[in-house]
Amino acid sequence: MKIVSWNIRGLGLDVKVAMVNRLVKIHRVNICFLREIKLEEVSGDLVRRIWGDNNFDFRFVAVVGCLGGLITIWDKSFFLLKKDYCVNRFIVVEGYWCSKGWEGVLINVYAPNMLRDQKILWEEMIEIQKQLTKHWIVGGSFNAIRNKSEKSSCMGLLRGLKDFESFIEKCKLVD
Repeated sequence: MKIVSWNIRGLGLDVKVAMVNRLVKIHRVNICFLREIKLEEVSGDLVRRIWGDNNFDFRFVAVVGCLGGLITIWDKSFFLLKKDYCVNRFIVVEGYWCSKGWEGVLINVYAPNMLRDQKILWEEMIEIQKQLTKHWIVGGSFNAIRNKSEKSSCMGLLRGLKDFESFIEKCKLVD
């Protein structure tokens, strides 16, 4: 299984599309989580240019104000969609792993910077985890740290360290 998770910081330029396409092709990616796409609409044609062929499915969340938007793309021969849930900060795709023979969940997340907003997102994801106890693959950014050594100069991030660790434990995530 090969996964790309990238804060692309805008996908409106052809050069960015080509960069992602090159990465997908070279590494034969099965799943692609993109954040900060900064697009209001995402067409099948755009995703085809990213993916390189027609053997894909995708879900996206459009840019809303300062929330930069998300795209989750996957190889249809690898993962089959059962249902999805898309909101401003994350995309949840539930489906079936063709090669593994089990159900799973893809989650593309881009958490807010403020701790109080992060806690709201974490609680929402904990509720989703209670409903979807299948195998999870999470890509994206939680904008939080688990250890002081991960950031040298961001004291504000340390306040949420214990809360973030608790969230990881409740969702049974592995870093």
